[in-house]
Amino acid sequence: MSDWKLKDMKIEEIIGLVPELNRKFTQYEALSGGFSNQTFKVITEPRSYVLRLNSKQNEYLNLTRQSEVEVMRKASQMGIAPEVIYADDPKRFFVTTYSEGRMLEKDDLQTKTIRTMIMDRLKSIHRMDIAQRTCTPYDLIFGYLKGADLFKVKQPQELKQILGRVEKIAYKRSDDKTYNNKFCHNDSFLCNMIFTGDQLQIIDWELSGIGDIFFELTLIPFSNRFNEAEEREWLTMYFGRLEEDAFHIFQDMKFVSMVREVAWGMFYSGLTKDEPANDFDYYKFAEYCVQRIENGIYSI
Repeated sequence: MSDWKLKDMKIEEIIGLVPELNRKFTQYEALSGGFSNQTFKVITEPRSYVLRLNSKQNEYLNLTRQSEVEVMRKASQMGIAPEVIYADDPKRFFVTTYSEGRMLEKDDLQTKTIRTMIMDRLKSIHRMDIAQRTCTPYDLIFGYLKGADLFKVKQPQELKQILGRVEKIAYKRSDDKTYNNKFCHNDSFLCNMIFTGDQLQIIDWELSGIGDIFFELTLIPFSNRFNEAEEREWLTMYFGRLEEDAFHIFQDMKFVSMVREVAWGMFYSGLTKDEPANDFDYYKFAEYCVQRIENGIYSI
């Protein structure tokens, strides 16, 4: 394929490159929910698809788009992700089937059936055997910060001390060979879970890789501000029982999750600085997360 840039092409032109979309294309619409990539629902006469235009973040995280596609295909075979339809140029974009349903919301967590489905999906992900793709929470933090440094993004003065604690947690977690060496989605927020009525489909696998399941388990609780009782119930659902050591690890990894948000916000404030303004201030979000960390609050 020639060296073209997606930003210089109209969506209709990109659709025209994909036979499955171009044959009976009727219309497309932007999808909400993501901050990293642009996604569109493309409607054809037989069915609907998702066209995702990829950002450049993976170039800074040492994760290839081709390996992401391979993960998605395996997850689709397991019945937990949409089918990949087109991925001839995955660095720029790919196409999957569209899952008719809705993103999960906080209120859904009050339903035991939904919570059980989420746990089943997480356990399925953690059993995936894809050893060649690694992405730990520390890879994410320091990859984002390296990118932010390249963009000359100002570091909050509290960051050095915060990173010191991250390094101590990473050292402690390195001894856990049972739960610190499993395949993880690493972005398993509610917005990446599509409820179809009787199934739960997981989308956006770009950060997936061998990592720490305790990091994975924090993502929904810390982003939905679980209280201690809810956290304990969450961990019990996953492990079958709750030991105090696991609860303390979970608290450490909530801290790591918050620091990942800081690094992500800094990185994207640099990555998007030359793009048209949008409604989200990435650097302000990073500062907000730093302040909450300083106040001992590990939730967003």
